[in-house]
Amino acid sequence: MEKPQLTDSFNENTSDTGIVLYKIDVAHNEFSNDNSDSTRNEGTPAKNAETQLSLTPISAPTLLSDLDWDNPADPSNPKNWPVWKKCYITFTVGYMCLIITFGSSVYVPSVNQLMQRFGISETLGLSGLTFYLLGLGVGPIFAAPLSELYGRKPIYLATTPISMIFILGTAFCKRFYQILILRFFTGVFVSPAMAVAGGSISDIFDRNMVGLAMSVFALTPFCGTILGPIIGSFAMETKTWQWVMWLQLMFCGTCVPLVIFLPETFKPAILAKRAHQRGINLVREHHKSSWQKEIKEMLTVSALQPLQMFYKEPIVLFLSIYSAFVFSILFGFFESYPIIFRGVYGMSLGISSLMFVGVGIGLIFADLIYFYFDRKIAFPLNADGTRGHKTPDGVLLPPDPERMLMTCKIGAVLFPVSMFWQAWTARKSIHWIVPCLSGVFFGIAIFQIFFCIIVYFSFTYPPIILASALAANNLLRYLMASVFPLFIVQTYNRLGVHWASSLFGFIALAMMPLPWVFTYLGPRLRAASKFNKKYQQLLKHQQQYQSEHKDTHSV
Repeated sequence: MEKPQLTDSFNENTSDTGIVLYKIDVAHNEFSNDNSDSTRNEGTPAKNAETQLSLTPISAPTLLSDLDWDNPADPSNPKNWPVWKKCYITFTVGYMCLIITFGSSVYVPSVNQLMQRFGISETLGLSGLTFYLLGLGVGPIFAAPLSELYGRKPIYLATTPISMIFILGTAFCKRFYQILILRFFTGVFVSPAMAVAGGSISDIFDRNMVGLAMSVFALTPFCGTILGPIIGSFAMETKTWQWVMWLQLMFCGTCVPLVIFLPETFKPAILAKRAHQRGINLVREHHKSSWQKEIKEMLTVSALQPLQMFYKEPIVLFLSIYSAFVFSILFGFFESYPIIFRGVYGMSLGISSLMFVGVGIGLIFADLIYFYFDRKIAFPLNADGTRGHKTPDGVLLPPDPERMLMTCKIGAVLFPVSMFWQAWTARKSIHWIVPCLSGVFFGIAIFQIFFCIIVYFSFTYPPIILASALAANNLLRYLMASVFPLFIVQTYNRLGVHWASSLFGFIALAMMPLPWVFTYLGPRLRAASKFNKKYQQLLKHQQQYQSEHKDTHSV
């Protein structure tokens, strides 16, 4: 029976079947003993009362999927690492994501200077943001699967310096098309860190804490998006357009030392390194596969399968469109906020950018709301110390995916409210703080919608399918966000502030029922999912294979 193939990172087989063979020399006569009682990875010279035996360990070939932690308290397991180490990892990967999104939005305030310097239109100037976001969408297609093959840290170490080279080159461009090309490749090479960072967080926290850790971590990309126009706007009041590149480069530079000392968190990478140190003869699951097959599998999970999910999985299609739309509105604010607060209220470039603080405050409130929901509603603490809901008999129930959409419903209501609020309060007769406060509600809405959809996906699909679902969501989100700023200016100029913001409010209103729709239809759609059925079949075949070949290494 041919062994069914599943991605290594999700094929966690904890069987301990490897043995050590010993080549024993006794009085110049050599013989092999395959029945040694010695345990794996241990090979020390043994002495007999009559004969001196010289033992040389010869490790039998062992699959990486056959390795596991020594025990639940294994100090090599990232989930057992001290709190300070987990905080360092969380801070480092979060800081990298903040810098990545900072690099997208810090560019926008320089558009006016670029228009004057290169004689281009505003739309063409904004395409520098578009190309960067396209790079952010393309990069994870290759980076995420590579991290499953080689670990998290090599991705961070390899891509960060390369991205800095492209940032540096952008500042010295003499033609605008050169800026576009380099901005795209900057996005491609900074994006792997953001694609892999979520994996680093899930590596170090157990199931009870990973939701909270991810909610805190998820703030950092949004914070970078908010800080970019604020810092960039004040810089553009006194500096040239190159300074937005210098700022991003300096932030990246401060991140490099943190990445160098970042420990590897990916379980297979840690086990592979330890196996080498212990002298285990480790072979890869696909040791007979060619590199072409690995690339094919990589592209299937990260590119081809996500595209298939758009037309085969209604959950992925509609919730990804919803997530992409609210994400695009945030990037559209980079142009609509100056139109409102500079055009209507006559603020300077730097002061008008401070209006994004309202969105930032909303993001913090949203995180606190999810914090309460996760601890008190989704995973309440039981008397025995466990978290989650139980049956009347005291049996712990698996998490209900549809319950995770509860706070998404809050965001779905506040999203159109914030857009209509902004639309009809942005006038000279009303104080500027009123439209600014609409950003608080928008910040709550965007975080709850975006994060809850990601969490819902994680409870809806098994890991290998989840990777494709998240890739689909990420790709659509950045594709839509890259296009949005190109027509925001024209929309506001033609429709005016009131009706332009109202237009997006009406679209948000039309999408508002989606969390309720999937709360009702979610169980049936999950049961009918072709991808989930296929995964269950593969898992069943793999378990059958393992039961038939459980003694393979001991033969």
